[in-house]
Amino acid sequence: MSSVSQEFISRLQSLGYRELTPIQKLAIPSILKGKHTLVIAPTGYGKTEAAIIPVMYQIFAKGYERISALYITPLRALNRDLEGRLKSFSQTFGIRVATRHGDNSRKERREIILNPPDLLITTPETLLYLIVDKRVKKLLANLKWVIIDELQEMLDQKRGYELSVVLQRLKRISRNPRFIGLSATISDVELAKSYLSLDEEVEVAKVDGRKDTEILIETPEPSQEVVDLAVKRGMDPILLARLLRLKDVIEKNRPVLIFTNTRETAEFLANQLQTMFNLRVATHHGSLSKEIRTNMESSFKAGELDAIVATSSLELGIDIGTISLVVQYMSPRQTIRLLQRVGRSGHSLNRKARGLVIPGNYMYDVLECKAITELSKSYLEPMIKEENPLDVLAHQIAGMVIEGPLLMSDALEIFRGSPYFRNLTPELLEAVVEQLEAERVVKREGEVLKPSRRTWKYYYTVNMIPDSNMSYLVINTNTNSRIGNLDFDFVSILDEDSVFVLGGRLWRVVSIEEGKVFVSPAELKKGDLPSWFGEAIPVEKEVSMKVYEYLTESFAGRREIEPELKAKIESHLSRNYPALRRDLILVELVNSDLLVIHSPFGTRGNNTLGSLISAVLSSMGYRTSFRSDPYHVVLTSMVPLDVGVVEDVLGKVKSMDPEYASRLLEQQVVNEPEFKWILLIEAQRFGAIEKGTEIKLGHYVLRAYIDTVIGKEAIKEFMLRFHDVSILSILKGMAWEVVEVPSPSPLAQEFLDRLLVFTSIDDKPVMVEVFKRRLLNKEILSICLLCGWNSRVKVSDVPERCPKCGSVFITSTFPDDREALDIVKRNIRGEKLNRKEQKRLSELKSIASLYSNYGRTAFLALAVRGIGPTNLGRVLRSLSKGEDKFYQALMEEERKFIRYRKYWQ
Repeated sequence: MSSVSQEFISRLQSLGYRELTPIQKLAIPSILKGKHTLVIAPTGYGKTEAAIIPVMYQIFAKGYERISALYITPLRALNRDLEGRLKSFSQTFGIRVATRHGDNSRKERREIILNPPDLLITTPETLLYLIVDKRVKKLLANLKWVIIDELQEMLDQKRGYELSVVLQRLKRISRNPRFIGLSATISDVELAKSYLSLDEEVEVAKVDGRKDTEILIETPEPSQEVVDLAVKRGMDPILLARLLRLKDVIEKNRPVLIFTNTRETAEFLANQLQTMFNLRVATHHGSLSKEIRTNMESSFKAGELDAIVATSSLELGIDIGTISLVVQYMSPRQTIRLLQRVGRSGHSLNRKARGLVIPGNYMYDVLECKAITELSKSYLEPMIKEENPLDVLAHQIAGMVIEGPLLMSDALEIFRGSPYFRNLTPELLEAVVEQLEAERVVKREGEVLKPSRRTWKYYYTVNMIPDSNMSYLVINTNTNSRIGNLDFDFVSILDEDSVFVLGGRLWRVVSIEEGKVFVSPAELKKGDLPSWFGEAIPVEKEVSMKVYEYLTESFAGRREIEPELKAKIESHLSRNYPALRRDLILVELVNSDLLVIHSPFGTRGNNTLGSLISAVLSSMGYRTSFRSDPYHVVLTSMVPLDVGVVEDVLGKVKSMDPEYASRLLEQQVVNEPEFKWILLIEAQRFGAIEKGTEIKLGHYVLRAYIDTVIGKEAIKEFMLRFHDVSILSILKGMAWEVVEVPSPSPLAQEFLDRLLVFTSIDDKPVMVEVFKRRLLNKEILSICLLCGWNSRVKVSDVPERCPKCGSVFITSTFPDDREALDIVKRNIRGEKLNRKEQKRLSELKSIASLYSNYGRTAFLALAVRGIGPTNLGRVLRSLSKGEDKFYQALMEEERKFIRYRKYWQ
């Protein structure tokens, strides 16, 4: 052993590294041999050190020119966490580490160029900008290693597709560095290997941690004591039973990390655990600021918190110290997600990862949790990757031409080095370049591409990070009050007039604008189905089929089941509904206009089935709408259906050729509300529309892009995200049974209850009263036209006559309208007014005239957004139809104003 090696090992041991972990023993020799290496192991097994130790040893031994190593992480938070860990590690060896991301100050950015580090930590998005910076590019020419952390996060996302192309560009700059991929549990090892290199050998170092994972599932049942307590507190007993179990788990295992799938659930759980049980609990999700998240992580690590309730924001390897237990509240939706989350516990080689799954208060959630827990021992969801993502192609072409003139043939060669573009044709590249030329993003001279004036702005403002972290505020236009938040993923499926479920109520969309969704209370019309926030995380058909396997066994009496499910099955059978089976698709035709289809094809598969059935019915003249979840499709028709028609339609779908089905779905796609949003995002990614202009764009403007490469990419992305045509081959081997029933079966009602299809809360009188109260409390400026008396008052406090002169000719305007007051006073003094002022005075007189006839009601109407002097008289005349009609007219005027104001601005 050389003296350099001995010195390195001595210093390594001084840091506490006495023995290598199994994954380090496998990975380090491969990296030292100069191989591209894929390192797969659970969190806490030492993957980071498996890459860093051999890289730092070689920098320590050979003193390579800087920057010799690049460490890419998908999250800035991981950057932050990693820099702290690696700096203390690297200082022992005299190796310099720095971080470069969007939050760096100008001084910090300059420091990296003037005093470059040996190892630079960055994100995929920041690397896009570094590679076109001539000064940084010169330093990147020295690269010997590129480490990609959390590789599993990159393989089926567009930002990952783009990074794969950037890696090919790095290969050219730095003469073929070694790529090292670090990944947790992964379903497609071959894809991961091809990500690191298509043309060279990639060695795999793998340790499967599933055998060291213990996952239990509990469904707390409320005792009589809990029921009594729930009644006293006005709570759902089943929910209270779950909260009490969480309290017990936290007190016995603190600190505990609790995962949920939505921000709303995370906030609710944390609030309840704090207020009911005085536990120290915080929430952690992407909407919180970096400072709040950092402080929370530090508090948890220091033992100052009993638990954190998190969304996916803590799935990746941010170091928050030792976690005794991970709790998954409600279904994680995917086995890979469950393993990733549970893997955060233990967080060291010698401790078993422990997880507890507590299902939600929904029968299918209970079954889904069981299915995922069982499947996690042997099944992982497949990677759904896109071939030739054209928006990535466009953005990377812009990046390449910023570096210098680009030959089309060179571009083709670089792209084909990525596994996502290995089959890219010159024709497809040509089509994208033509689109970029049309948008003036690049200029073309024969076979050479050059930058244009728009190239830099386009490259620096566009990225492939999905907008799903964006949150929309939901506002009830009747009460002008906030009723909740919706994620971008859900808002993308809504349109004006869409009806959706939020907080157990039905709402109709009035307008969507600038981060807000304006709504009013809704009732369902015949043929309508509301949208609902199922989950943004899709459930694959393998999980759904496992759930139907449980149902098959439960109906046959071969499986021990929860009392709630047992009661539902007994009720289902006692009313002579057919038993559910894994190999049977049961279709309930309810009252001739509602179809409930029990189908085990998962989120994308059932969406495909619903779309195809809807398309066939539409071709036969039926107007339909449908909704689906992983276990059902619910379809409603304006025209009555009969069993014969339903069987005919199902037969046509069952016999469909996959290619024909795909074409049919693609034709349907362009009419879907969510397609408009995907098309808009694609238009932005191609530089056709600048970010921030979506508010002013109508659907008809976007449709102009459908027949371009922009539209083709949007359709392809939609199909990939929302459809699974592979179900057709499974469908052919399944039986159908159509039953005509007067009401839905108990198991169908489970889903219909979530959609609120058969519920209608008649609260119109309450809504009118709330609306009226809001208007009466609105502050206005009252002015007497005869004497000039004026006062800022609430509408409810406006005097019947002027308190100074007794006149009834009082007008109204907004509280700070000093101009109107000045015009009135000058008119009283007999001063001459210009034409504009005369027009304003005429409006004020018109309002005063209506006040003399209608009294305070005139000012109340004027307080409504969208009502002014020109339409005030018309609205007041609706009083003759009764007070209810009058207030409904006011509400309608406000809705119209909210809906159309974006076109006036």
